[in-house]
Amino acid sequence: MHSTVLQKNIVCFAVLFLFFTIITHIEASTLSNQPAPLRNQALIFESSGRSFREIRMDISPKKQSSVKKQTLSKTPYRNKYWQVEAVSYDIPIRYNSKVKRIIRRLTTKKRKQMIKGMQRSGRYIHMIKKMLREEGMPLDLLYMVPAESNFSVHSRSKKSAVGLWQFIASTGRIYGLKINRWIDERRDPVLATKAAITYLKHLYGIFGDWELAMAAYNTGEGRVSRAITRAKRKGKKYNFWSLRLPRETRGYVPTIMAMAVIYKNPQRYGFGHVRTLTPMDETKASLPVAFSLEEVAKRSKMSFRALRDKNPALFLGVPPMTQERYSFYVPQENHKKLMTSLELNPKPSKKWGRSYNALLGNSARVTRILENFGAPIYFRVRNGDNLWDLARKHKTSIPRLARWNRLNSKSVLRVNRRMKIYVPTWRVFKEVAKNYSSSSPILIAQRIRVPKGGTLSTIAKKYRTSVRKLMRWNNISSPHAIRAGQRLVVGYRKDSSGKLPRDASVILVPRYTTLSHLALRYQTSVKKLMSWNGLTNSKQLRTGMRLFVKAPLKDRRKPQKAIVAKTNSSRAPKVRHRIIRVRRGDTLWKIARIYRTTVKKLVSLNELKSESFLRPNQKLIVPYRS
Repeated sequence: MHSTVLQKNIVCFAVLFLFFTIITHIEASTLSNQPAPLRNQALIFESSGRSFREIRMDISPKKQSSVKKQTLSKTPYRNKYWQVEAVSYDIPIRYNSKVKRIIRRLTTKKRKQMIKGMQRSGRYIHMIKKMLREEGMPLDLLYMVPAESNFSVHSRSKKSAVGLWQFIASTGRIYGLKINRWIDERRDPVLATKAAITYLKHLYGIFGDWELAMAAYNTGEGRVSRAITRAKRKGKKYNFWSLRLPRETRGYVPTIMAMAVIYKNPQRYGFGHVRTLTPMDETKASLPVAFSLEEVAKRSKMSFRALRDKNPALFLGVPPMTQERYSFYVPQENHKKLMTSLELNPKPSKKWGRSYNALLGNSARVTRILENFGAPIYFRVRNGDNLWDLARKHKTSIPRLARWNRLNSKSVLRVNRRMKIYVPTWRVFKEVAKNYSSSSPILIAQRIRVPKGGTLSTIAKKYRTSVRKLMRWNNISSPHAIRAGQRLVVGYRKDSSGKLPRDASVILVPRYTTLSHLALRYQTSVKKLMSWNGLTNSKQLRTGMRLFVKAPLKDRRKPQKAIVAKTNSSRAPKVRHRIIRVRRGDTLWKIARIYRTTVKKLVSLNELKSESFLRPNQKLIVPYRS
């Protein structure tokens, strides 16, 4: 009897167990067929006055009528909607204390930054929305941009993240952005937005949650995955608000939510008066690399600065020479003018062609221009590299590579050695294309005595110069540090014109000599010396450099009394003077011995005392015979 009752109970339990197993299996299968975001619960905020109430609702087909629907079509990436004060959002919006605190800071302390960002947003917001809509992404993801860069394409973080979406170089290259010495596509708003959408899709595919995807965009998917693993081991929740993440990331996602609330409610937070920039209307014009940015601007009938701002990826202002063609962003109005100009003359200007060819050569002038106006780029020597391979790889010459890195024939390239080259910018091409005029005024130097009550300003006015030049010529630290009777070197300009003479001679620049000293010695001007030798800066003068000087007998001027000493004998050699710099350890006796003179003469020429202490780099006048 008992056995039959026991058998009946076992059968009943088995039937009930099978029944419940089938039911749970059916429910699980229905949930797995739904998109990933529909498995969770939706978060809706209802407001009554100024208070907010958080409500959690199950998003089933029967209950979706309670949620305010948007006109946009649902996609696997956008199928949940949040509301705050009758404003819809398609990314999670939690109006908690942390978000409120960030909103308060953005509307008070950082109000000026918010206004600038809102002004710039008008240029990019329509383009970003269009690209998000085409990919079926939540449109409110665009509020990641003000949290990242405040809508500035030129922004750069401490970790070298660049552009609207703040890509680091490694991540940018993974998602198809070109980053080299010529171009940085992280600054291109269209290409950077495309790469950011691809990256966010990848992150959402991993985590299935937009809060975690945005956190991973900031700190990396690996760190978020490790945080989730730690939370699972401890049996804790593994949503964004409960994970152990870096401090920056914990504030990053609430900042995006705060930005979304402010940008969608500008009137409430006092930003209704802000006027935004006009949206992007540029059209791409594919041109050969031989077309400079300056020439494209002239043909498009627009300013160079305006075109450079439209093409922020060209951070050097030069199209990449490693490519045959490059696509310039040109406004639609100017694009028609550009096409009309290209139909009439499809070839680039000869001026630009000459500049381009000059860069390929190894002239001293172009090398100096590259050093002054080019952008320095650094790289590391790898195993097996030599100078020939490095020069070919970096589009330069071996002499330039050796000069910029202080190498000679006996130098050995060590692995991981840091080397430097200069990359041309738009200013380099501008300087290379210049035709220097040979005519320039002559600067004649003379020595005067400061009159009683005289000042540097009155002396500068009298001799048509400036106080700054007088201080530089005489090594004066303060404009008030002069006294009556003191000797000063001054210069005045006299108009003259002339070309490089046939009888011009070449000299080797001696030590501790400047262009002003050479101009004084050869009775010419600094500007003429610079024009004859292709110099753009006086600091380009180097010891041992070959220099063209003018020395025809008919054009020699009579020496100044202060510069040339008179002698009683007509046959005696003329005594000239040069200015030297005192080296460490030099004494008057040592200098007098080197230049075959006496200490007494040095003291009288330089108004010194016999016991005077010589400072390093102090200028001294020393005599020499010619």
